Amino acid sequence: MTILTNIAQLVTVASGGAPSKTGAAMRDLGVLDNAAIVFSDVIEWIGAVDDLPSVYMEQANEVVDCRGQVVLPGFVDAHTHMVFAGSRAHEFARRLSGVPYTEIAAEGGGILTTVRAVREASVEEIVEIGERLVQSAIEHGTTTIEIKSGYGLSTESELKLLAAAGALQQEMPIDIAVTFLGAHAIPPEYASQPEAYVDLVIEDMLPKVQEQGIATACDVFTDVGFFSREQSERILKAAADRGFALHVHADEIANIGASEMAAAVGALSADHLEYTTPENMAALREADVVGVLLPGTAYTLRLPYPDARAMIDHGMVVALATDCNPGSCLSENMQLMLSLACANMGMSIEEAITAATLHGAHALRMSDRVGSLEVGKLANLVIYDVPSYADIVYHFGVNQVYSVWSHGVEIA
Repeated sequence: MTILTNIAQLVTVASGGAPSKTGAAMRDLGVLDNAAIVFSDVIEWIGAVDDLPSVYMEQANEVVDCRGQVVLPGFVDAHTHMVFAGSRAHEFARRLSGVPYTEIAAEGGGILTTVRAVREASVEEIVEIGERLVQSAIEHGTTTIEIKSGYGLSTESELKLLAAAGALQQEMPIDIAVTFLGAHAIPPEYASQPEAYVDLVIEDMLPKVQEQGIATACDVFTDVGFFSREQSERILKAAADRGFALHVHADEIANIGASEMAAAVGALSADHLEYTTPENMAALREADVVGVLLPGTAYTLRLPYPDARAMIDHGMVVALATDCNPGSCLSENMQLMLSLACANMGMSIEEAITAATLHGAHALRMSDRVGSLEVGKLANLVIYDVPSYADIVYHFGVNQVYSVWSHGVEIA
């Protein structure tokens, strides 16, 4: 049993057992001053230092003095692509010179650059890249991550990416959810017959992904130049029939009805949402679809930022994630995503913290176990060497983490 005591601010993000907090409730972080928290693998007790029962001090194996420090739940990064190979730094330089991402993709670059590298790489090489990114994410305060495939675009290579993600699940000291994204783009060999590729995803990939048993969810990139709403619905229905949870890349480049579709098919989340309308927001709210916003991608691609302010005011459940990937956002730092969201998306610091913890967990339907510091939940928490949680956003561009705990064990 471990006790963290004399905590300057213990930010619980407590929800009273609810999976999310919407509207004005997002600003209520359940902050306790001069607090203590007692945990084994799960949280046993939370409260003011003066109220700490003496029996816990007698039983504790370790007591950590957090005087002048802040404790938060570990971040839940609900959207990443951390299994890949190769580099797209040269394309990043071209984008900075004014070449649009869509033009690079049309030339065979973008996602397809990474696809070629993945097809040539071994599982071990992909795992090595993933290990570095996951470890860095941990060191920046993340204790739960979702990882998507999507850079193979063939049955063999998609299974290879999922195998690498499965290896990370076994090797890394945090919880990793795995999502199959075979419908990330049309591969070059199917450029003239996209419907045949949709058939391949449905008839060949999905059964073999299910048999492999690593991925528990399926995602589709529904947008101009990628998969139409009709194609996406076919894939998602087939995935749901096989028991996969659903996510959707929606409204990133244009609005072709992807977020509306996400609500209609019962997706757990609709991610990106740069071009989402108020009508779409209402549909997502009514269907309890989490809007996973990715400010690092808007920053990198120079896209309009998602209108987080309007989404929150519409009562949507809004989450934040990194979208860590080799092309449009090579960052695993959730602290940076909070700063971008507050500076560019109209979010308060409190809303951003809720979005990066409890609501990230709800996007993965894991908020019964992670995302807030409440008795009975996993002891996934982070100590920051700052006097106030506001400093995590205010003093940006540096790592404020002092130590990271997952399942009650200090891992960084």
